[in-house]
Amino acid sequence: MLYPSLDQPIVFVILFCAGIIGGIVCLLCQICVKKVKKYKFLCQICYFFTILAITFIYTVFNLIANYGQFRVYTILSFCLGMIVFNFFTKKLWTKLKNKCYNFRDGRKTKGKKEVKENNH
Repeated sequence: MLYPSLDQPIVFVILFCAGIIGGIVCLLCQICVKKVKKYKFLCQICYFFTILAITFIYTVFNLIANYGQFRVYTILSFCLGMIVFNFFTKKLWTKLKNKCYNFRDGRKTKGKKEVKENNH
């Protein structure tokens, strides 16, 4: 083998972290698209550069961690990092939004059970 033997879990973790960085880039793209949604051409340009940035991030981290060898688990770990970042960001954003809503209005949101009991 030309390259030294690699520690596969370390490669997985490095590309997982790269996926989190790719998730941050996607989040920034979503914010930019919301700002310029009137101009469809600018939205398409934003998406194009986001895809380029994510491809660049994956390629650089794959070259650093895995000597540029493309394997299925490297792509899966990168995608898993993006999915986990997206899931936790949406979950935390919802909790933060609910706390701000409750703090600002001075009331608690009712759960589904409490609403059903009040209707009957």
